[in-house]
Amino acid sequence: MPNRAKHLKSNFMSFVRINGTRCRKMATGAAIKNALFKLLRGAGTSLTLPDSSRLFRQTGNLHRLPRNYCTKTTIGFRQQMDHTIPPKEYKWTPANLITDSFKLGSNGHVCIVLNRQIHVPTHVVKLLWKNASLRCAVDGGSNHLRNFIITNTDAKKKSSKDGPALNDMEPPDLITGDFDSISEETIEFFKAIPKISTPDQDATDFTKAFTVLQPVMVQRKIRDVVVFHDCSGRLDQVMANLNTLYKVQKDNCNVYLLSGDSITWLLRPGKHTIQVPLDLVTSQRWCSLMPVGSTAHNVTTQGLKWNLYHAQMEFGGMVSTSNTYSTEFVQVETDSNLIWSMGAYGFEEKLRSSIK
Repeated sequence: MPNRAKHLKSNFMSFVRINGTRCRKMATGAAIKNALFKLLRGAGTSLTLPDSSRLFRQTGNLHRLPRNYCTKTTIGFRQQMDHTIPPKEYKWTPANLITDSFKLGSNGHVCIVLNRQIHVPTHVVKLLWKNASLRCAVDGGSNHLRNFIITNTDAKKKSSKDGPALNDMEPPDLITGDFDSISEETIEFFKAIPKISTPDQDATDFTKAFTVLQPVMVQRKIRDVVVFHDCSGRLDQVMANLNTLYKVQKDNCNVYLLSGDSITWLLRPGKHTIQVPLDLVTSQRWCSLMPVGSTAHNVTTQGLKWNLYHAQMEFGGMVSTSNTYSTEFVQVETDSNLIWSMGAYGFEEKLRSSIK
């Protein structure tokens, strides 16, 4: 009998892998019942589970039970679903990052500087940094923050007898990382700033910084995080930053990657409304949707020049890049995580001007 049970369990797991539902909102019990019904009908036996004795007393009428598991299409499109749970709704206002208040959330936001040169325009960095409720530099990011501060400090204040001046920029509240990239000059420059070592090599310094920051964010009820990074250079670091989005972005934490020419964040399963700055619409700046890591089986958009309708997106299949806008409000309804990235008005032009 133990061998028989083991065989049934193996068949059951195989069945779930092959025929398992793609619906994340579906009741798990319904899927298990249907899988076990099919197995038991073929095996000519029955199993007794603590919570299902009543279920298996009715095995004579198994063929009359309704089909409870979902079809291939999933969350967000109720008319195609077996359940009636509406999609979760999200609203995004990227203008607050680059043109309007330079502040996210009623309790402010967190600013993080990663180990890449800061190409975001100076006034944007200063205003977002000034309005932040919590400021953090990650390992080598403190070198770039130091360079940014020195470059944007008045000559008179540079020679102050009290040491390097921060001008109108607040110092970071803390510096985290395994400290294999921070220079001795930077350590001396920020000698009064708390430094928290995160030596674990199974995660990036960026990911580990959230382990330090999240308890403070929860206590202060801060939801939004602005990260200064750069998309050029090493692809592995870019992908690692996207991986961190998947790890840390959740209902109580929204993370924005801000570079010299783009804003990037994660769209979780549900219905998203993105209010696009009018300048981006009129100048037809680029935007993109990318299914990194898993297939999105059902994606519908409104407000883009090239919209999607119940589309399946995956690497090796279709992705949406170099798209643009037809209206100020863009809606994206998806059954899986998607990376949303959009050009930020004026960033590329300002960068080219500074290089010339």
